[in-house]
Amino acid sequence: MMYLKDLLAPWFHYAGAETINGLTLDSRNVSEGTVFVALPGHSVDGRKFIQAAIENGATAVLAHTDSSELHSKVEWVNQTPIIHFCQLSRQISAVAAQYYPVANTLNIIGITGTNGKTSVSQIIAQLATLLNRKSAVMGTLGNGLWGELVDSGNTTADAITVMQQLSEYQQQGAQVCAMEVSSHGLVQGRIEAVPFKTAVFTNLSRDHLDYHGDMDAYAAAKKKLLKFGSLANAVINLDDQVGQQWLKEVADDAASNANNVDYYSFSVANSAADFYCEDIDFNHHGVKATLVYVNAQQQQCKAILNSPLLGHFNLANVIAAIAALSFQGFEISQILDALPQIKPVPGRMERFSNDTQATLVVDYAHTPDAIEQALTALRVHCHGQLWCVFGCGGDRDKGKRPLMAQAAEKFADKVMVTSDNVRSEDPQNIINDVLAGLQQPQQALSVVDRIEAIKQVVSLAQPEDIILLAGKGHETYQEIAGKRIEYDERALATSLMEAKV
Repeated sequence: MMYLKDLLAPWFHYAGAETINGLTLDSRNVSEGTVFVALPGHSVDGRKFIQAAIENGATAVLAHTDSSELHSKVEWVNQTPIIHFCQLSRQISAVAAQYYPVANTLNIIGITGTNGKTSVSQIIAQLATLLNRKSAVMGTLGNGLWGELVDSGNTTADAITVMQQLSEYQQQGAQVCAMEVSSHGLVQGRIEAVPFKTAVFTNLSRDHLDYHGDMDAYAAAKKKLLKFGSLANAVINLDDQVGQQWLKEVADDAASNANNVDYYSFSVANSAADFYCEDIDFNHHGVKATLVYVNAQQQQCKAILNSPLLGHFNLANVIAAIAALSFQGFEISQILDALPQIKPVPGRMERFSNDTQATLVVDYAHTPDAIEQALTALRVHCHGQLWCVFGCGGDRDKGKRPLMAQAAEKFADKVMVTSDNVRSEDPQNIINDVLAGLQQPQQALSVVDRIEAIKQVVSLAQPEDIILLAGKGHETYQEIAGKRIEYDERALATSLMEAKV
């Protein structure tokens, strides 16, 4: 419960005495005591629903305006104040933080990058929980305390939901929160007021260009996470070209580090990094290596690392998670003791196998770089042929289709092109676009129906083969003709292994 005047006090004086019990962007969620926040959206303008919110009992309405002259002006409709707020879209995260405050007792780790955000955030939350630190996670697989995730819909939720949930996790006793941070969320100001203490940058490759326009704009969006005033430290991937450039900029212009952020680098095997590995051994159980790291006294130390996760890039994810957790007060030795107990992230290099068939690996890889990384990771574990089953989304960046094809053709032995989320496009047209990107399209298989495509590959593959099922990962649907159709690739993989067909 809060007075409306106290909510608005950081921005302007409001003389009313209304008490409020919540904020919402959705007029359908309005009830007595709610403040309806009316913002212009990318597809829907919330200001069109002001009357509906008032009819539902809104105590007040905050309405976005681009006019500084209208700032703080109040109009009354049916005894409900409509308060005009200049550039509210850019301030909504701060407004939400005013109502849903987050104290310093919650260490928030923001993870951004094209690939790896989900894995790093889930690894962090798992490890912290194993080390008896109550932890929350927010991202693609859901939001909530570890083990109690609720579907989130978006990688980064709206500004009000983000602050509300962070406040709730803190009240529930969470001490660590690992949050995936999308480029959309950064550009749209959804997390502007989140008090991040640690930032992690995983990598940057082609994605979301239909929104950002070009790679420079995409990179600039990701880089915003490193400029938060609350940040104490950042962990950047030295194996990524963009990460290398950012680290060089930090080293070349130490004076620009106005926030006094401590920057650290991580790498799989580059000895120039602050966290990296030596003597790496990929095996059927995962990976064993020697972790080389800088401790709190800036001394170089070594310790044995055992991870049950598959592949080169998962080792990178583990190293990033270890580095981030080391800044939250955990000893590296504690983290490494807990590491063998972690479980694969659902739909991220998740293995399904039996004694008589090829191994199935379900992975969310849906970009050219992710396809390459997944296949490269599996190659070191594969003693037969490596298959890749994938499709491309409809109504999205068509330039990605030939690049996906090239990655699959280059890094797999056998390719099956099928459907992903075709949305409103003809699935065969998408497949044709993909096949056109292959140097030898006659060598590839293609089946429109994804289930039939996977069953066909399983029937053709040998027991020593590995089949990468790329693109769907944890998702439990396909979007076809504008509708979401129930489809769970992990459940399909389980049934195929149990059937031994």
